[in-house]
Amino acid sequence: MVDPTPRSVKSVKSRLDTIKQGDEAQHSVSKVQSHFLVPSDKLDKITRRVIAPYAEIERKDVKEEVREGPYLDINRFNVFLEDTVDLNSLLYETANVLKAVTNSSGVFVYIVDPIKNEVVLMTQNTKNPERHEVNIPIEEGKIASAHVAFTKEYLVIEDVQRDRRFAEGLKWVDAKVALCMPVLKPDGDCYAVLELFRTHCEPYDHNIIYTVVSVACWSGAAVHQAQARITLQKTAHLNSELRTLLHNYFCDLASIDTMLTDMLAVIKSFIGAMRSSFFIIDREHIGEHLQADMWDDGWSSENTTMPRRKMKVNLSQEQTPAGLVARTGQVLNLRDVYRDPRFTKEIDPTTGTVVRTSLVAPIMDKNGVIGVVQLTNKTNAHPFDTDDEMIFSVFVNYCSLIVHFYNMQTKKIYHENLNKVYSNLMGLHLLPCRHDLEELMETNGVVLPPPNFKNYNYHISEGSKEDMPGLVCSMFVETFADRNFERQNLADFVLTVLLSYRDNPYHNAEHAFVFTHTMYLMLVNNTGYFDFVETAGLMLAGLCHDLDHPGFNNNYLQLTRHPLASMYRSSTLEHHHYFLAKKIIEGDKERALGYTPLSMMDRRRYLNQPPEQIQFLSVVVIPCLMIVQTVFPNTGPLLENCRKTQEAWHEEIAIRGQKLWRQSVSVPRASRNLFNANTDTATN
Repeated sequence: MVDPTPRSVKSVKSRLDTIKQGDEAQHSVSKVQSHFLVPSDKLDKITRRVIAPYAEIERKDVKEEVREGPYLDINRFNVFLEDTVDLNSLLYETANVLKAVTNSSGVFVYIVDPIKNEVVLMTQNTKNPERHEVNIPIEEGKIASAHVAFTKEYLVIEDVQRDRRFAEGLKWVDAKVALCMPVLKPDGDCYAVLELFRTHCEPYDHNIIYTVVSVACWSGAAVHQAQARITLQKTAHLNSELRTLLHNYFCDLASIDTMLTDMLAVIKSFIGAMRSSFFIIDREHIGEHLQADMWDDGWSSENTTMPRRKMKVNLSQEQTPAGLVARTGQVLNLRDVYRDPRFTKEIDPTTGTVVRTSLVAPIMDKNGVIGVVQLTNKTNAHPFDTDDEMIFSVFVNYCSLIVHFYNMQTKKIYHENLNKVYSNLMGLHLLPCRHDLEELMETNGVVLPPPNFKNYNYHISEGSKEDMPGLVCSMFVETFADRNFERQNLADFVLTVLLSYRDNPYHNAEHAFVFTHTMYLMLVNNTGYFDFVETAGLMLAGLCHDLDHPGFNNNYLQLTRHPLASMYRSSTLEHHHYFLAKKIIEGDKERALGYTPLSMMDRRRYLNQPPEQIQFLSVVVIPCLMIVQTVFPNTGPLLENCRKTQEAWHEEIAIRGQKLWRQSVSVPRASRNLFNANTDTATN
């Protein structure tokens, strides 16, 4: 162990050239500026040789402009900032250079593990270096390297064998003097400890200490720059990957399941985790239980990309890291979940993997936790470090966008379906009374107009308001004399429109009738000016122009922040009248698709309802009641009443003189619109 070799040599450049750079620097001066200009008269030959790769040395025989004060030269870090550089290997080689130039008998390099609060002795290059690791707790006293990592100050031991402060460590290599130097990063964290020692009694003088301090400072800065660069590169790459995934999701090119599966795979790959999970908390139903939807991509050893989603997970009761984070809103970086008494011991039954390390973060908004993201077990069996936490925080920021968009989409879908339900309910209540329809159809949907009906001075108050539906039908029939209407459809439409006007003092059904009457007179007295579509549009506009008018103007609706005012930016009531008119003109989905509905569902074939009911009673109800009566004899009256109902429907058929309905009549055929011409002869 007195002269250990590097663990790996991943860098593309040979570090042996570092030793030669000192001699080469005596013959040439770099054109680039360095961190500081070191006067040559203050350095001996050994020091110049060591720090030549890092600092520019002033030559007495070379005239060049010297800048006062420190300044940065990034080019001096080229070796340290290579993409393939192994920082630990580079540090080991630098330590060996120091060993040679300081005339030391040996050197040890300790890497600081901040998570475990230990220094780890670097070993010789082996296939499995972890088997030979020496881990030392960071504390004062006992061991010099751990003491320096704790104090972050260099230490000179002039007599190792007799120094009672450090009972363990260098004595086993028969060291006489030692110099322990911390490698500190600019942020103050200790990255490593260099431990030089001599087996002879010559102490380290001030020049040697100055040289080692200089190299340690440069090494710390190089490590910091390299780590920051690697982290920034990963972060930039992660940002690019996540932006692409979110773009596809926000543009409806990917579903939530696909997008989350891809995102979990990305973060798992970037950090090197074995498993990743995503939880979206159901904030709409928060009560005693904290419910959440969970997406889990499974263990990396399962080799599957299929998303595994549990519809609901109860995070308020589960003794898991995700449950604790959901309840507390605090980030967790757990070193050994299996031994933590707060959580259940989890072993995956499929792979037998034990949950050890876990990195869990909450997804927050102004109201609290809205989701949780969890990574489990690193592939290298190490705990998650600070760099992992930094990269993970970038991922969590994107996750907040996902959760907000997901909740927004969920609400959007809910309200769209709710609007459909309300729309269907509104359509049901807009249907005219059956008795009014039958009464209007007794006159074939048309009422004989009074003598002065074609006078602009005519007003409905001169007659009976109950005649308004029939008179409107008469106006439509006369206006489109060359077209044939399905009179029942026309009567149904007119009754529905007039029913949709509120009982207002002015904007009521009577006002709509008067307006339509005026439009009617203009059209019949000026034929040839408008084609069929224009005529139909004008008549429809006249009848529907104030549908469901609330009795207030647009300005009042905006001042009172009425829901209608928030739906339309301008012409609030006009948009509402138009919307409702479209809703009324729409009618049967099956018929619109070219199918004839069952007669019991078809308002056009309501006369066939009796045979439909008889068939239903015979095929479904009576057989069921016979079985029930067999089990419960006291239910006999139910069967008897059912048969009486069946007989009543037979009597209804006899009265109407209708034939029984047959299923063969429900075949696809062309749909007909209210204002399409009939090919059949109109019923008179």
